[in-house]
Amino acid sequence: MKRLGAAALLLGALLTGCGEDTAPAQDSFLLTTALPTPATPGTEVTVYGRLPSSVTTIRLGERSLPGTPVRDGVRVKLPEDLLAGLYTVTVPGVEGSSVPLDVVPRLDSVTLTGDVVQAKGAGWGADPGLAVIEVNGQRLSTTGDAGTLRATVNNNLPNGNGTASDLYGAFNVRVIVGERASQTQPIRKDAASVTGTVTRPLNGASLKPQAAPVPRGTVPSPVLLVPEGQPVPPAGLLQQVHLPSLRVIRATYRDPQTAQGAQTLLARQGVSAELDRPVAVQDTRKVDVPLTGLRSQAVNARQWFWPMLGVTEAWTRTRGAGVTVAVVDTGVNLNHPDLKANLLSGRDYVDGDRTPSDSSGHGTHVSGLIAANGSVMGAAPAARLLPVRVIGPEGGTTSDLARGLLWAAGLDESDPNPTPAQVINLSLGTPEYSEILTEAVNRVLNAGVIVVAASGNDGGLPYAPANIPGVIAVTSIGGPVTLYQPSYANRGPGTRLAAYGGDLNADQDNNGERDGILSTDLNADGTPGYALRQGTSMAAPEVSGIAALLLAQGTPARAVKSLLEGHATDIGVAGMDLNTGWGLVNAAPVRADQPATYVLALDPQGHVVTYVRTVGDSFTLHSLPPNVPVQLVAATDLDGDGIVAEAGELTSTPVNVTLKPGEKGTGSLTLTPSNGEQALTLPK
Repeated sequence: MKRLGAAALLLGALLTGCGEDTAPAQDSFLLTTALPTPATPGTEVTVYGRLPSSVTTIRLGERSLPGTPVRDGVRVKLPEDLLAGLYTVTVPGVEGSSVPLDVVPRLDSVTLTGDVVQAKGAGWGADPGLAVIEVNGQRLSTTGDAGTLRATVNNNLPNGNGTASDLYGAFNVRVIVGERASQTQPIRKDAASVTGTVTRPLNGASLKPQAAPVPRGTVPSPVLLVPEGQPVPPAGLLQQVHLPSLRVIRATYRDPQTAQGAQTLLARQGVSAELDRPVAVQDTRKVDVPLTGLRSQAVNARQWFWPMLGVTEAWTRTRGAGVTVAVVDTGVNLNHPDLKANLLSGRDYVDGDRTPSDSSGHGTHVSGLIAANGSVMGAAPAARLLPVRVIGPEGGTTSDLARGLLWAAGLDESDPNPTPAQVINLSLGTPEYSEILTEAVNRVLNAGVIVVAASGNDGGLPYAPANIPGVIAVTSIGGPVTLYQPSYANRGPGTRLAAYGGDLNADQDNNGERDGILSTDLNADGTPGYALRQGTSMAAPEVSGIAALLLAQGTPARAVKSLLEGHATDIGVAGMDLNTGWGLVNAAPVRADQPATYVLALDPQGHVVTYVRTVGDSFTLHSLPPNVPVQLVAATDLDGDGIVAEAGELTSTPVNVTLKPGEKGTGSLTLTPSNGEQALTLPK
C-alpha cells in the first residue's frame, strides 16, 4: 500500500497542470509503472499512467487481460497459469509506451514427508520441468505437475544425516523458475526435542549457612558531638575539640553515663547532640598465605573471582589509569610492593598525622582488591589509592569516619586535599544511625563522588553508611563453583549489589585452599604479606575497583551507579531483590536491553548443533540429532555480541542427553557465573 501511494503521488505530479474537465491529448498518454512488482500468479496488479478513459484491458506480453479502471490506472488479475518471468505491459491506445512487470513463482505450502519435499503453488504452468525446488540453498531434482512439485532431500544438505528417518532440522524452501525465485518458506522436522527450564543461581533458593555471624551490638560511648556555637555541659567533661569540617565540638566525658546525661540536658534545651558511636571494619576472619610460590601461580588460579566478574576481560580495555579511589579504613602498608607504586599521600585521623600506616591488615587487604599490581591484582591495577585511616586498634568513631569521608572527597576547607577521590570505599560501618555521618555522606554524594560500602557481617540488615540512600551497598556471595550467600552477609532493604566475599569454611574446588578472597595483607610481624579474608569488606572493594574501570573508560560519574546496578548479573529472583540487590556486579561491557539466555546443544566435538533463546525461564530445543550424544548447556549473552558464557556472564553445567528419533525429553539447567573458559559463539 505504501508503494501504491507513492506511485499515485508520482502520477499526480506528472498530471499537474491538467484541468479536471480537459482531456489529455492523444500524444500525452503514457504508462508510468505497474504495482506491485514483483507480482505472483493469481494476484492483482495495477498499471498506472495517463490513460484513455476507455481502457479496460492490458496486454501482458502476448496475452490480453481484462481490467477494471481505477483512479489513474487500470487493475487486472494475473492468471493462475501465468509463468514466472519478466513481462512487458502495454495498454491499447497508449502507443509507444510500456512498463516492465516481474512475475515470480508463488509458493503456497511446503511439506516434508520422509525425505520428500512437496511444494504447492503457481508460476511454472503445466510444464513442471521449468521449475526447481531449492532447499537450504541447494537446487534439487524436481518432478510434478502444474500445481505441485516434488523433490528428494539428499544427504549433501547440512542436516542430511544418513536415512530419511534421520533427516531433521530447519529447512528453507524456495521454488525457482528460470532465475526467478519465490518467497522462502521455512519447514522443520524434529528428530528429537527437549523441553525444560533454566533458573538463575539464587532464584528463590534458601541461603546456605557457611560462617558464624558476628553478633550485632553497640558499645556505649563517652564522647558527645555538640553542634558548634552551643554550650557544652561541663559536668564530667575531660576534653573538647573543635571539628570544623563537621561543624561540631567533640566532647569527651569521664564515662558513657555522663555523656548520655549531657546529651539529655542539651535535648531539654532544644539542642540536638549525638553520641560518637563506634565504627568497625566489615570482615570476620583471615588466613595468611605464604609468599612462597605465589608469584608462580596464575592470577586466575588464586584470585578466581576476577574472571568470574568479567574483570580480566575488562583489563583488555582499561586498567583504571587516571582514577583515584579512597580507602577509608585502617590505613595501608605504605611499603607493600604490590601497592606502593599506586599510593598517594593520605591522612590518619587516629594518630592525627599524615602517615596512615596499617596495623591490622584490613585496609591493606581492601586496598589490594582495588589497585594491587604485583603478585596479586586489584580490579583497577592502574588506579591511584588514597589511604585514609579512621580505624585503629581500639576501633573507630562516626566522627572520624565523617571527617575522613569529607577530606577524601576534597570537601574539608580547613584541611585541603590536593588529590580528592572520585570513588570512596567504606568496608566498615555501624548499626547505629548517625545524623552527622548521614550529612557527611550526602555532602560527598552531592559533590559527585561515588560511595561504595560493605553491608555488614552479622547476618542482619545493612549497616550505616551502606544503608544511606545513594550509597552502593554491597553484600557477599560465595563461590567459586556453587553460588550461594553466606549467612554472615547482611542483606535487606538498601542492598544494591553483590560481589564475592569469600567463605573460609569452604573449599568447593578441592584445590587445598579455602575459598576466601586473596589480596595484599600484613604478616604477623607487620611486614608486607598476603592473606585470604572473608566478609562484605572484601565484596565492596571489588565494586569500587570496577567503578574505577568505568570512570577510566569515560563513563560520567553520575551514570556509574545506575550502570553497575542495571548491568549486574541477575542471580536471584527476576529484578531487584532484598538478598542480592540487582545482582552480581559485572565488569563486562553490556547493553541496556534485556540480556538473552540461550540453551545450546553441543555435539561430541563441542560444536553447536542447534540453540534456542529461552522464553522467561522455559525453553524447547528442537532439531536434536537422534541416537547421538549431545550436551545441553544454558548460557547468557549480556552484551549481545553473539558469544555466550563470556567472563562475567552465566553458564550452566552441561547435561548429557541421547534421544531416539522423535523422542521428546525434559531437562533443567541452573546458571552460575562463567570465567569465560566455556565461551561459545552462536551460529549465524
